[in-house]
This record gives sequence, C-alpha cells and structure tokens, in this order.
Amino acid sequence: MVSVTTDGIPPRERAEFWADLVSRHVTPMLIEPAGKLALHGEIQARLIGGLGVARVSGRGVHALHTGAQIARARGHVYAACVHLEGEARITRRGEGIALQRGDIFLTDSRHEFTLDLERSWRHLVITLPTGSLDSRVARPELLSGAVLRNHPLARLWASHLATGFALAGELSSTAASMFARHLVDLLAQLLDESHRGQVTPSDAWRAAVFLRACEVIALKFGDPDLTPDQIALEIGVSSRTLARVFAANDETIMRHVFDERVRQAARLLAAPESAHRSVTDIAFACGFNDVSHFGRIFAGKMGTTPSQWRRRSH
Repeated sequence: MVSVTTDGIPPRERAEFWADLVSRHVTPMLIEPAGKLALHGEIQARLIGGLGVARVSGRGVHALHTGAQIARARGHVYAACVHLEGEARITRRGEGIALQRGDIFLTDSRHEFTLDLERSWRHLVITLPTGSLDSRVARPELLSGAVLRNHPLARLWASHLATGFALAGELSSTAASMFARHLVDLLAQLLDESHRGQVTPSDAWRAAVFLRACEVIALKFGDPDLTPDQIALEIGVSSRTLARVFAANDETIMRHVFDERVRQAARLLAAPESAHRSVTDIAFACGFNDVSHFGRIFAGKMGTTPSQWRRRSH
C-alpha cells in the first residue's frame, strides 16, 4: 500500500502538492483552499487486479475539473467513489448535490465537475478507463456526475469494494484479478439498473452476493445460533435469494457454515499455540454446541476424528 499525506508540506504549498498528486494518479484537477481550516489531504492507495483503489480523506479543499483540465488529460477515466463520512458536495451541469453517507458518485474526466470538500470527509475511490463501462451500459451519457443512493445493489457494491481494499494484500494474483472483474461487472450492472429502473440480477451480482455471504460466515462462524436468515439480513437480500445463489454454486448455506466451522477447528487443533485447549473447548469456540455432533461432522469432512487430526499435526 502507498500512503501520501500533506502533513509536512508547508500550508501555502499544499494545494499545488495535492493538485499534482491527484492529476498524476487520477485526472488533472485544479485545487484551491476552501474555508477557514488549513487544507489537508491523505491518500492510501493499492492495486487490486490492475485497478487502482484508494481511501482518500481531507478538509479545506475545493476541487475543479474544467475545460483546461480536460484538455490536459492524457487518457480518460471514471472515478467511482463511495462517500464514507463527512461533508461533501458535487456539482455537475450546474446542479449541486450534497452527498450522504453511503452514496456512490461518479466523475468522468471528459466532463466538467467540481467537488466542495471544505469540511472533513472520507471517500473510497476506484478509477477505471471510460471504455470499461461505456460499452456495457444502456446510456453512458448519464454516468458523469451520477449519484446513486438507497439502492440495494449500491450497498452491496460498496461493501464489496471496502472488503477488497482491506484484504488486497492477502489475495493471490488470480483472486485479485477475479475480484477486479466482479467489481467492474457489478458496477456496470448497478449503473444500468439505476438508469433503466430494471432489476435483472447478473452473474456478477450473484457472485458478489455469494462472496459477501462467505465473508459474513467467515466472521460469524463461532456463533452457534447463526442462521441463513441472519446472513441474508446482514447482506441485504432475501433468504430465498441467498439460498438460490448458493444452490447455483452447488452448495447450501448451512453446509458452507459447517465447512467453515470444521476448517477453523482443524486450524486450531493443528496450531501449537492451541495445544492447551481441549477438543471440547475448540468445538464450542467454532460454533458447535454438541461435541458428538462436532466429531461426526469433522470426521465426515476431514476423514479422521478431531483427536487423531491433532495427534497427526504435532
């Protein structure tokens, strides 16, 4: 991960420093100080499957992309941004929109826009070539300056992006490329639906739902009361939809839950730092509330009993 901040830059030079940074890595921008607070900016950026993703925050910033900046652009990009917190306003075609937490907004380097970022704010941003979306949506002319709010697919996409950013350092190159493809596919689906008013789940949408459900299970496997209804509620889909998504992957929700519990139990049983813990303790920690049931499930998955697995691992 690459981290850059205006800390340490003399206040009078910060606007020029920030403008140069954004212009080189996203698109040419004119940056002006705004408000009474000293301009501050911070960026943490990383590549995921060839796509640039960054968490950006700051204050005291008025950012403009005018005809002069458009003329300077060497290649055109979309920036799809999730407004995580704070106050921000985007103006496009003379219309200003105050952003709310969770909003997704798009900027297009081929068109003028301004961002008023006077007070503290934080965004998660992905940049991608304009061609990667233009050919995949019904009305690409509507994308510039679009603000997506209160759409279930928008919440799913934002969550998917945040998870990918957090886990990027742990992904293999193959997994990172797959994630990037799903992310772009899901964004195209979201943009197309938002402008057509249609809901037609795509393969990318189903893949994102499946991955998000797996993430929830990986976090909550230790809860013995975890149910498909709770998982569906967590990711914002119906239980029936979630069941269909898992069926398309030749799985059931609870089978995946038990597979995750067994996987985590096997890891703990093999770990030297867990040698002092009993099999019963590990079973309960992994979401089982009956040791006999744990033994049967574990043996069915691993081909051996928990105790034998532990002895072989040490």
